[in-house]
Amino acid sequence: MRDLTFLLAVHNHQPVGNFPSVFRRAFADCYRPFLDELSRHPALKFSLHFSGPLWEYMKAKEKKCWEVVRRLVERRQVELLGGGFYEPVLSIIPEADRQGQLRLMSRFLEDHFGARPRGIWLTERVWEPGLAGTLARAGVEYTILDEEHFHYAGLKNLLKPYVTEDEGLPLVLFPVNKKLRYFIPFRPVEDIRGAFEEIAAGDGVAILGDDGEKFGLWPGTHKWVYDDGWLRGFLDFLEREQVRTLTYSEYLDSRPALGRAYLPPASYEEMTEWVLEPDDFARYNELKEKLPPVARRFLRGGFFREFFLKYPESNHLHKRMLFVSREAGRPPGGEAPVELFKAQGNDPFWHGVFGGLYLPHLREAAYRNLLEAEKRLPRAQGWESRDYDVDGRDELIFRSGLFNLFIKPSFGGGLVELDDRVLSRNLSDVLARREESYHRQKTAEEGSGKSIHELARKLPPEAATLLRYDWHPRYSLLDHFLAEETTLEGFRDINYKENGDFVNQEYEFKLEDGAAVLTRSGHLWADGGPSPLRVTKRVIPKEAGVLFRYELENLGGKETAVLFGVEWNFYVLPQEWRLENTTLSLLGGRWRLEFPEAAGVWAFPLRTLSRSESDYDIIHQGMCFLPSWRLTIAPAQKHQLAVALSVRDVQ
Repeated sequence: MRDLTFLLAVHNHQPVGNFPSVFRRAFADCYRPFLDELSRHPALKFSLHFSGPLWEYMKAKEKKCWEVVRRLVERRQVELLGGGFYEPVLSIIPEADRQGQLRLMSRFLEDHFGARPRGIWLTERVWEPGLAGTLARAGVEYTILDEEHFHYAGLKNLLKPYVTEDEGLPLVLFPVNKKLRYFIPFRPVEDIRGAFEEIAAGDGVAILGDDGEKFGLWPGTHKWVYDDGWLRGFLDFLEREQVRTLTYSEYLDSRPALGRAYLPPASYEEMTEWVLEPDDFARYNELKEKLPPVARRFLRGGFFREFFLKYPESNHLHKRMLFVSREAGRPPGGEAPVELFKAQGNDPFWHGVFGGLYLPHLREAAYRNLLEAEKRLPRAQGWESRDYDVDGRDELIFRSGLFNLFIKPSFGGGLVELDDRVLSRNLSDVLARREESYHRQKTAEEGSGKSIHELARKLPPEAATLLRYDWHPRYSLLDHFLAEETTLEGFRDINYKENGDFVNQEYEFKLEDGAAVLTRSGHLWADGGPSPLRVTKRVIPKEAGVLFRYELENLGGKETAVLFGVEWNFYVLPQEWRLENTTLSLLGGRWRLEFPEAAGVWAFPLRTLSRSESDYDIIHQGMCFLPSWRLTIAPAQKHQLAVALSVRDVQ
């Protein structure tokens, strides 16, 4: 196969906030053995990408691996790829931050390896047409995308790169061969020989860019790739068959003829499916099975930004990131706080077989970095009204030296975010329980030689108790009017009757005498017909806490009995909370919630069932607390109650 050129790019990434044990295992089982094996074959060229968190870890704790990379670069066996340093999806962060992330990586590689990158690894291959201009302005010559991008553009020859432009600024795009992506390293070398021969027969280039974790970190791959000798056999095959290996830049320096292409927004095929809601995913698969291959250009899944529609928690994190970025500004020649860049890492913004939205420690790391970035910025204390999440409705934001409050009047007057500014922790970082497409799975696929994307896994025995789906995001300060027979189990299992229209409806608001006043005139349906009721809640910040003062006013002509509850959701671990009668302590008593005169307080964990590359995961997403009051309100009567939130300053 002397006439075949093979371009290999290997992308390695671990997110900010991942456990140190994961980093150690990744290097021991995957990154080090892969590079060691490639270093034994100096004639084989390839391109290599490590994300910023891995470069930082390698520099500090993996000196041997660092030296192997340095030697590979020095002997020009490997070309280092750039990208956003902390692995952001570039299209969803501001242009100034895109350039900052790209500069940070380029400077790092140049300073430590003397190699300024000419190409980049585009995070999750999430492409939008304007990125051509972004990358070209950053001095980038090329990037690597999935072949699906090119199918959607109607291109027929996917065995060679293309050139695109934005505002006349050019960028070369390499299409990754999907068959190679699924075959390497999961199929025997003879199968890969057949795929190479097909490419050579089409006078094409064998282009592969994919996750390095498939070479030892994905389930079952370490044994197959190293112990059973797959990688050694594959590299021997490349040498024996005299397959020409080049870095991507070397290939471009050979001045190949390039066609022109304009690609629509896209990512790899699996990502465009993961973003779909379950019903849409089912309909998409039905169409996919019925349509002939020639129609594939006209059938595509969703768009990465739709994760912000599918998951309110992802949208909130994204808009909070944009909020901090706007406030950071950019001094002439300066950069934003590095903590902002860390918070832009892609993983907590999405979910599929990969993606870290369901992993609390990754979300927690993102919020911690956002709050640390905020501490570096000049910040006026007090209230402001601002549409920070860009939904056309203003939110209320309160800042003090100890805490932040983010309140959403348009959704139940809910408390969307409560930040401990001293600890840089978002206590409201709770993920709701929701249906995912894989919850509908009936059977599991078995067998070897399959990529991780091709395997379906069996639901765990306890799945039935976990497939309960919340009908609203798990905000706090949400007002429930429950049927009198409602039980803790019924409320937990979403098997209860809501007698009011307050939980997810809009509240009017105003700022008055240092307090936020939220009011809704709604209805109760306790006796079948509507009974008008007004709820007013005042949010009154104190020096070391907040007082939430409620007023319930019966606007109807008959006496009304209610079971009134105020929902609170916090991301706390089991050892981080304690409930004594009607007082809730969080974080060892640093935070304290008191519910005077409440009849009781229900408490239960919120657990989700999610799929990962290894199996199904049961994950603790937080705790729900519901203090409730049994009240009887006469016509024109007002009933008042209060909730007190306090925090101890540990500075």
